[in-house]
Amino acid sequence: MSEENHSMEDSMTHPSNDQGENESFYPSIPSSVENFLYQLVNLNNDNILHEPTCLICSSPYRKEIEDMWLAIKKHEDVKAAFKDRISLSVDVIDNHMKNHYDRGIKELQKVEYINKIKRLNSVELTTLDSIRLGLSAITERLTGINSMSPSGDMSINEVEELKSKETARLVAAKTQLLKLKASIMGEMNKNGELIMIPRESFVKLFNEALTSAATDKEKEVVKRILSKLADLSKITQ
Repeated sequence: MSEENHSMEDSMTHPSNDQGENESFYPSIPSSVENFLYQLVNLNNDNILHEPTCLICSSPYRKEIEDMWLAIKKHEDVKAAFKDRISLSVDVIDNHMKNHYDRGIKELQKVEYINKIKRLNSVELTTLDSIRLGLSAITERLTGINSMSPSGDMSINEVEELKSKETARLVAAKTQLLKLKASIMGEMNKNGELIMIPRESFVKLFNEALTSAATDKEKEVVKRILSKLADLSKITQ
């Protein structure tokens, strides 16, 4: 039975990227973040799905058990063949063969997704760039959704209902991004265009006003306005 408990964790490793000299292409992300992401991946050294809590996944007899099951598909015969090496049950066999045996592709796709995140992390985007990217993505989706046509699986009414629902959802998201863009860049004029607020020009103007102020009262008024502008600048940065 000692072999049965052959460390459930010893075959769990971070999947290799196999990038070689291209490894430098990947940006550095905090090790804690990378470790967290790789906790979502269950692959062993051979890039085969490995669930550490599964008796069969963690058994040195995994391949023999899988091959025998595929050949005969009889629970009692498989249990009997390995009874002196591993304590199998019907549920353990079914769970492994259904959820672990050929699900490695899903885990490899997770690795690909993590690597995409790492590549995207190399691009430094400003807040406005991110908003513009989001607006572009929503516009592309709006075009795609509204180009749908009835098919064998969906009637005209079902397609139109889906278009209306998704369009409303995407437009709501686009509206929120536009509001965020407006709050960062400035206010909107009547025709919907954004008005840039040249804060530096305002500060320069009031500095000149402060210099030319004749009385203490005038100087105090200018200083208060400058203070308000400084507070506004902190909020919108």
